[in-house]
Amino acid sequence: MKNLFLFTSAFLFGHLFLSAQTVTTFTEGTPDDAIVLDNDGNIYCSNYTGDTVFKFSPTGEATAFITGLNTPNGLAFNSNQELYVCDGQGNKIYKYDLAGNLLATYPVTGHPSGIVKSFDDDSMIFTLYMGNLIKRLAPDGTITTVSSSSELSGPVGIVYDENGNLFVGNYNNRKIFKVQKNGDLEYIAQLPTEGGQYPNLGFIAYGQGKLWGTIMGNHKIYSINPNAVDDYTLFAGSTPGNNDGDISVATFNIPNGIYFDEGACTMYITDFGSKNLRIISGITLGNDEFSEAENNLIIVPNPAKNYFEIQFSDKHFTTFELKIYDTAGKLIYENNHQEISHKIDTSSLKNGTYLLEITTEEGTLRKRLLK
Repeated sequence: MKNLFLFTSAFLFGHLFLSAQTVTTFTEGTPDDAIVLDNDGNIYCSNYTGDTVFKFSPTGEATAFITGLNTPNGLAFNSNQELYVCDGQGNKIYKYDLAGNLLATYPVTGHPSGIVKSFDDDSMIFTLYMGNLIKRLAPDGTITTVSSSSELSGPVGIVYDENGNLFVGNYNNRKIFKVQKNGDLEYIAQLPTEGGQYPNLGFIAYGQGKLWGTIMGNHKIYSINPNAVDDYTLFAGSTPGNNDGDISVATFNIPNGIYFDEGACTMYITDFGSKNLRIISGITLGNDEFSEAENNLIIVPNPAKNYFEIQFSDKHFTTFELKIYDTAGKLIYENNHQEISHKIDTSSLKNGTYLLEITTEEGTLRKRLLK
């Protein structure tokens, strides 16, 4: 087991992160479960212990988006911005438009829990907590099995990385797996527990090359290396609480839902204990030796319309690798550049927020790009 520690000082924290991470709280509503964002930056959170899916504006105003559900659980949008809601003990999956109108109902036996849009099409991949299954819901309503592996034990969290690899997390035993094309599972990690009322893995997310998971009874959030075995790091949390501020001192109260907005370098957490939405901003993983180059990096124009240009003002780097991710963490551009200045065509990109990942021989830097 590797890298199990908590950052306790600004010095240690700054060694791995280029900018300070700050935790703030949205206190309206009673969100305690899954999280998803629409294309306009609105945040949707389910209230498993209630009957509501809440919608938060980017500034924190909450409204009840859907009410009258049984135990609203997993949330996911398709490419048409239609929201799928897993109603766990109600044994149904619902589809709504952005106005909250019900479009379709899919009866499902086995407590539908987590859900994510398929990487390749508009099918929805969902987990069955009681059924110990991963299923696929096609746009025409057909449901098929993705995995029935015996290693599934109360699966809830499910997420893709930028390359289309699917990962699943077991609520019961906190194990995380990579899902193979044939449905077999490849073991990645088992996150630790200190017991408590909920010694469980809540949900998982993906961002900046890492998997992220919430351990409810520990009141902690972990980052996980998806390319190794049991290589995880304590990212945030300690004793139960609701303290905001610098992440080194912030506390969480049974963290459960988790969503990583790659473009905004922001993580969203629902606290099952306090029923608040927590926002961790400024998450930029990288090499601190590269931080000096940040001031020498020029990206213009930003916002970009038809193109943007990358320049290093000190002309120190002769080559660099550029990757661009959308807000779902999907890799949409990758190339090695041999020029100090290079124009990147953005005319085909939709309006929104993107994450640029620029790697040189000295490290990796991530910056937001607006279109």
